[in-house]
Amino acid sequence: LQVLVMELSDEKSEHVVSVATVDLLQDREGFTWKGHDRLAPRNGPLPFAPGFQPSVLVQCVPPAAVTAVTLHSEWNLVAFGTSHGFGLFDYYRRNPVLARCTLHPNDSLAMEGPLSRVKSLKKSLRQSSRRIRKSRVSGKKRLNASSPSSKVQEANAQLAEQAGPPEVEMTPVQRRIEPRSADDSLSGVVRCLYFADTFLRDAAHHGPTMWAGTNSGSVFAYALEVPSQEKFSERAVEAGGGEGVQLMHRGPAPVVAIAVLDGRGNPLPEPYEVSRDLAKAPDMQGSHSMLISSEEQFKVFTLPKVSAKTKFKLTAHEGCRVRKVALVSLASAGSEERLENCLACLTNLGDIHIFTVPGLRPQVHYGCIRKEDISGIASCVFTKHGQGFYLISPSEFERFSLSARNVTEPLCRLE
Repeated sequence: LQVLVMELSDEKSEHVVSVATVDLLQDREGFTWKGHDRLAPRNGPLPFAPGFQPSVLVQCVPPAAVTAVTLHSEWNLVAFGTSHGFGLFDYYRRNPVLARCTLHPNDSLAMEGPLSRVKSLKKSLRQSSRRIRKSRVSGKKRLNASSPSSKVQEANAQLAEQAGPPEVEMTPVQRRIEPRSADDSLSGVVRCLYFADTFLRDAAHHGPTMWAGTNSGSVFAYALEVPSQEKFSERAVEAGGGEGVQLMHRGPAPVVAIAVLDGRGNPLPEPYEVSRDLAKAPDMQGSHSMLISSEEQFKVFTLPKVSAKTKFKLTAHEGCRVRKVALVSLASAGSEERLENCLACLTNLGDIHIFTVPGLRPQVHYGCIRKEDISGIASCVFTKHGQGFYLISPSEFERFSLSARNVTEPLCRLE
């Protein structure tokens, strides 16, 4: 329910932490918060040891758990999201830039606090059991039917199950995806936030943008007016009108990650690394692409028109759901100059799939984590060079690598 912005200091300090609030509902009618009140911050100067020292405390209203957060140190901005919406805060001038409510009109359950999640879970279980019973009944009816058309369908199914000659390439069968309810009480949850210097308003001018993805499959984009480093004290950051993209595939699929690719198809580098000459600047000559990963599929859109370019339906083809994704740069074992940018995806079955970008062609598929290890799958993170970590116990990490060059062998020596 709160975001702390910290600064690294070598010396101990005693100072007052600035406190700000961001109202994500913006006095939206029909919603009244029924949960606990926000925590009361301590007043006056506080002592802090050397290390990370808090400078700004941002509290969300309503006080719900923060589900996504990202920071842009060059623009002095921090974005955060909850189950009610997302906000953008300028921590240099200590003032909010924008707030957006993402609640559906039927999301009244989201206003009752954390205890309402139990009611929502029971409701979801009831709906699932009803769908299973309906599918069983309809399946029995189909089997009992003896019409000529049903017999033809049975014959076609038997033919499809027969193995064809090895040289014939069969078209992959897409699985049916169960539609989801759009008025679920968790549809307003913000799943990911992303900053990018790209083309949003037109193809001739690029500039700072902010993107937010939600549980309902919605993606919101904002063009930002960020002053130069010399004018930060004179001008405030401003946000333009929000534009939205809706990803619908038999119902809303939660958006897991958002990324922008430059004109060469490479992921945008970290702004801090570019400003310190630690990374190559992105290509701003060609048109950019936007990669949106949901729990069911990956989609690439062109910018600034935001028109669909290519997609891959992971759930329909593989029968699994996306849990974690990352854009990784894989170097050749023979030459460090040969690099290939790929999309790494961890599924709910513990498997890792590698895809090309921006073409989204499947490359390889590894078994990594046991599908029963829910904690390991939930804690998994990727590095940008193709390595990863996940918890194998509350105090131990397992390390793995997808790269032939950056392997996980210990490069050390004990005297």
